Amino acid sequence: MKKIALTLASVLVLSCGEKKSNQETVTVGHGEVAHKIAYSGAKRDAEFQNAEVAQVYDDYNALKIALVNTDEEVAQTIAQKLVISIEAVKVEASLVKAVEAIANSENINEQRAQFENLTAGIKTLVEENITSGTLYYQYCPMAFDGKGAYWIANEKKVFNPYFGDVMLNCGTVDSKIE
Repeated sequence: MKKIALTLASVLVLSCGEKKSNQETVTVGHGEVAHKIAYSGAKRDAEFQNAEVAQVYDDYNALKIALVNTDEEVAQTIAQKLVISIEAVKVEASLVKAVEAIANSENINEQRAQFENLTAGIKTLVEENITSGTLYYQYCPMAFDGKGAYWIANEKKVFNPYFGDVMLNCGTVDSKIE
């Protein structure tokens, strides 16, 4: 039994230690390179009861992509947009507070800590408003010194917003949101 536990722990650590290997160069404006990314996100197939909830989720997903790519400037900009889109739906004050904290922070670690708080509220919002399609509730057991943390994704493959390129694919699908 002890051997099985050690083997499982070893597999988890090894799979979570994976570094990103493929990067794309993104060009903007007049051909300038903006930054390198490992992840650009998958298309959402989930549909929601209204356009406002869909916009909140899409902004949340764009924020997740920025965190996966360890881009605190983009994360801050998207969070500022999310502050505006979230005003159109009824959400708890703690959700607004988490988004505002990300929008006001230039520190990727602080943004990631608030993203964990944001995810709980977004999960409730999408569960109450999804009408078709599937989203994936994902979990990284190593986030925040082993405390673990969740996020929502459009795809089954894991791209970790809490570690970015350090442990890009660390995590598992905890459940589906349908």
